[in-house]
This record gives sequence, C-alpha cells and structure tokens, in this order.
Amino acid sequence: MRRRVCQSLCLLLALGCASAVTIAPDLERGDAALASGAADDAADAFRSALAVDPRSVRALHGLARSEIARGDGESALGTLSELAATDAGYFHSRAAEDQRIALEQAAAARLWRGDPAGALGLLDQLAPIEPSRPGLFDLWARALIAEAGRLQVAGRREEANGLYCRATGEAPGRADAVAALAGKLHDYGYTDTAITVLSDELRRKPGDPLLAGLMDRILEIRYPIPP
Repeated sequence: MRRRVCQSLCLLLALGCASAVTIAPDLERGDAALASGAADDAADAFRSALAVDPRSVRALHGLARSEIARGDGESALGTLSELAATDAGYFHSRAAEDQRIALEQAAAARLWRGDPAGALGLLDQLAPIEPSRPGLFDLWARALIAEAGRLQVAGRREEANGLYCRATGEAPGRADAVAALAGKLHDYGYTDTAITVLSDELRRKPGDPLLAGLMDRILEIRYPIPP
C-alpha cells in the first residue's frame, strides 16, 4: 500500500515538472510580449500555457496583466478571481495592485456603458482598499450623480437626493435639490438626463424661474443656434 502511494506521488510530481517545462516557453513569450506592449500576443501566450496547466499561477497572473494592459478590467477581474481561488497567498502578495487597477477599469467601463449602479458596486469594493487612489473620488462622484439622475427619472426622488448628497457632501432637504442635481448631471456630461430631469420637474412646478433658467442655459449649450 505504501509503495503504491509513493508511486502515485512520484507520478504526480513528474507530471507537474513536465507541465512546468511544457509551458515555460509560453510563459517567457507572454512576459516578453507584455514588456514590449503587445498585450494581445501576451494574452494568447498565457492562454496557451493555461490550456496545458489551468492552475499555473504565473499564467493566470500574466493573463490578468495582459487584460489590464488591453483596458479590459472586467475580464481581468474574472481571471484574478481564478488566481485567488488557485493560490490565495500568491494573489495577495503579488496581484493586489492588479486587482485595484482592474476594479477601477471595470467601474469606468460600466459607467461609460450606462450602468452606474454596476460601477458603484465595484467602486464600493475599491474605496475601502485604497481610499486615496488618484482619480477615485471623481469617478465615484460621477457614478453617484449618474445613478441619481437615473433614479430621479424613474420617480425615486428620495433615493436620488440621497445619492446626490453622498456625491457632493451637501445636507439633504435643500429646496433646489432637483435643479442642483440637473446642474451636476450637466457638469459631468449627462446633459440629456439633465434635460429630462428638468422637464419632469417643470411639469410639477411650471414657470419656476430657477428650473426654467437652468433649462434654457443647458438647451443653449446642447442645441446651439448656428451663426
């Protein structure tokens, strides 16, 4: 019995060594491609290594770094999750910064795709890890304002005001809260949402000078009259 166990262990060790030797050229090719800025070639090389050894931490980490280099933080998060499940110690000691970059990239991509709630979910993971990360506050504020605009248009006024207050640090209950939100939406580039918010509010408060004045200014910028 002991002999069979020893033989099995020896076989596993031999297979592991053979796998390491087999994927070594792919790992080297991937590292070289990444160093030269060829992220697509690097990803192909690391995927070739993973086809042979799906548990190679070097290949998983290399693939994640390749995906980050391509700006695909969403895919990198999936790959990094596999890496953490495979070797948590390696992940925490070698890939923590890659995780932070991937979270930021994926959040920005979700916001750009019109999914501010999804972006906030990722940013809420990132903020406790590195609250002073450059650019994080602006991205977080943009996501909060975009989601507040979506909620306002959906008629969820209190929730929208709560997110606006989180984004700006202002106390809730201000009389011009909707106008303030519309102004912020316009500032962050969500002009069409700002117009919708103002239109809805003007139906509730026809002739309100603050809302009407802001609407006129935004419309002049959104639809300039040609000279």
